[in-house]
Amino acid sequence: MKALQCCGTKGNTVNTRRLGSLFVATFLAACDQGPSVGPPQDAGVDAPVVTDDSPAADAPDAGTDAPPLPYDAGAPPSCEGDGFVRPIGAATEGYSDGEVAGLVPYRGGFLALWRESALRGVDGAVPGRDQITLFTVDPNGAAQREAAVVRSTAGTRIDLSTPTLTRAGEGAMVLFRESVGAPGDADFTTRIMAAPIDASGAPSAPSPVLPGYSDPIATGLSSGVTLGLASRVVEVLDGGVVVAAPGAFRVRPSGELAAAAIDVTAFIPASAENVVLRPDGDAAAVIYKRGSDVYVVRFDQGGLVDSRGPRVTRNLLIPSIDDGALLADGVIVAWSEELNGQAVVATAVLGVDGTLRARRVIEQFVGEPPPVTVVPSYGGATALWLRDGLMRGATIQPDGVVRAAFDGPRVSEGAGRIAAVGSGRRVSAIVQTGPRGRRGVAFTRFCIPTP
Repeated sequence: MKALQCCGTKGNTVNTRRLGSLFVATFLAACDQGPSVGPPQDAGVDAPVVTDDSPAADAPDAGTDAPPLPYDAGAPPSCEGDGFVRPIGAATEGYSDGEVAGLVPYRGGFLALWRESALRGVDGAVPGRDQITLFTVDPNGAAQREAAVVRSTAGTRIDLSTPTLTRAGEGAMVLFRESVGAPGDADFTTRIMAAPIDASGAPSAPSPVLPGYSDPIATGLSSGVTLGLASRVVEVLDGGVVVAAPGAFRVRPSGELAAAAIDVTAFIPASAENVVLRPDGDAAAVIYKRGSDVYVVRFDQGGLVDSRGPRVTRNLLIPSIDDGALLADGVIVAWSEELNGQAVVATAVLGVDGTLRARRVIEQFVGEPPPVTVVPSYGGATALWLRDGLMRGATIQPDGVVRAAFDGPRVSEGAGRIAAVGSGRRVSAIVQTGPRGRRGVAFTRFCIPTP
């Protein structure tokens, strides 16, 4: 669900939030670098593919801003120490590019996940490869144990998706898709793999949990179970067009499937775009875009979808969703776009009932639109992005107030998305650094300015 690759651009993974529908994907048959995976077979409850999307639940129209709600963030918590950036991993020889994949709190420090990739030649003469690496660091970015390779596909025809990292009980869970060949190939296979991380920070060997599924996103539930969302490959049409249906599944901390995957097309249709799965208190929720509307679908603490259906913000007319955050009294989404030759970073604040509270431009500048990350923090949530060698940020309140953007730490040749965790006024994050072809990954920590 995270990435599609095109011929000659294996290292340039593109987030599907920019590519339209999550569940109907076109792959170029000429590429020998399509998604990878194991034998396609049903991995849960079979359900027919819904060709006509089910009607959305009634919800308010987003034509005008709702009046701001009274909001008091309380006294600012203390946050001491200067911001810093510390390298935690260097480029592996033979890999041309990479992407940060996740950061979660762990035993007083953090687990950080990074994927590296190497270009696969269109004719297959140049072997492609992916490598997923796990780092265990303390709050200052110092290694707590040696970096561990979770999965490497060097010397194989296997391709990996962007992995996802979540908390899972006393440890953590890594989920990713591995596939062989491209859709339309006689030997095309795809499956989701799970690699549990134990309480000491050591990863187990990945094992298959969902054959026939692709590109998972996930979040941890308070029970320790990981809730995932992925696309089940239903049919491969002529030209390598994949027809797929969304399914929800749960994985125990041991890496075993907790229950058969459930088709959720009625709640998250095949036309859903920019699907984001995030924690929602002790439970979870999905945010996605469909046409001009934005939908929020909630799951309970057991990982079951709320049968009342989505809350819908109508006519929001945003170009995409980069990331989002679920707060007790609102929903925040953020994105970037190019407008009149400038990069624009923007946000929308929604009520729990779908009412639009505010839509704001946070910052605009000359340059490429950067990926935007949103993390809950003091004052609501903080949006983060890279601009001109700086990590930039802005706090977004649930009442729709956006505080002035601020400079975070300087990140030399920072690139791509940011994976971050917020705690009070402190933000910890990982980001790629260095020139293309020699990129490493760095850990950073800084304090959000007080109002």
